Amino acid sequence: METSLCHSGVPKAPGRTLAQTVGAIVCLCALVGAPAIGAGPSFGAPADESGAAATSTGSLVRVFPTAPMQGDTLTVLVAAPSGSDATVTFDGNPVATYPVQGGGRRALIGTDPDVASGAHRIGVVVHGPDGAVRRSTREVRLGATRFGVRHLSLPPSTFGLITSANLATERRALVPVLSRRTPVAWWHGTFSTPSGGPIDSPYGEQGWYNGHREWWHAGVDFAAPQGAPVVAANTGVVALARALPLGGNTVVLDHGQGVLTEYLHLSAFAVREGERVVHGAMVGRIGSTGLVTGPGLHWGLYVNGIPVNPLFWTAPQPGLTAP
Repeated sequence: METSLCHSGVPKAPGRTLAQTVGAIVCLCALVGAPAIGAGPSFGAPADESGAAATSTGSLVRVFPTAPMQGDTLTVLVAAPSGSDATVTFDGNPVATYPVQGGGRRALIGTDPDVASGAHRIGVVVHGPDGAVRRSTREVRLGATRFGVRHLSLPPSTFGLITSANLATERRALVPVLSRRTPVAWWHGTFSTPSGGPIDSPYGEQGWYNGHREWWHAGVDFAAPQGAPVVAANTGVVALARALPLGGNTVVLDHGQGVLTEYLHLSAFAVREGERVVHGAMVGRIGSTGLVTGPGLHWGLYVNGIPVNPLFWTAPQPGLTAP
């Protein structure tokens, strides 16, 4: 099966050559210049917690998976009683926490190929309603994932779509959408793949286009016939459904708590912005719109603006997608 080029999400900021921009994607934080995790090869130096009574008691915090790999999503479950205020950091960077059913708080930490393998630190502070303060520090070791490589030769016409105006249009449309942080989690259980077609480009694959080393692939591509159905990976609200110059006809679903999925290159829409869709509902049809060389679907999943491996979410994960 011939691999096709697929534009894979938010375009890189200005400053790269046209060849370097093809197929590129960048974490949201690098576009808007805001301090956020996952923007570079590591999460930076841990914050100074001198004087804190750090503990590693499992009664306060649990972290899943126990042996994470690059591209996985870390789930931090905090035992915070009603009325408590819980804060979570990852290598000193703050991570939003949200209430979960049954009590407590949850923080989701997205990782990608640019997050260094090895040791990272999760810090948790819980301020109880009675004024008591509990702290915990956990070390997490992120395993190195072996990502593939793909080489493509692109026709000159493919580069014609890559202009400063088109890149700016994509950023104006996608950056505010991927910044959404809805406090309620609408998803339930495992996510489904949105297409029945075979995967022809996996997550994290390093691209070489016309001999130029490019950005890694920030989602999963499916090869499917023109017009084949594309369905919602889980329940959510349509945050965006419009034509974009590079992503083509694009749908983004907000699943809540910083989790969003995107569906690119559609031939037709089946949903409208603001509409609530259930797991498995049709959101569009396979197409070849935008920066792509043939019919197919790019499916991406973002956690707090970080493009993670969406296939991780298709398996039961404790505290995240497990029943």
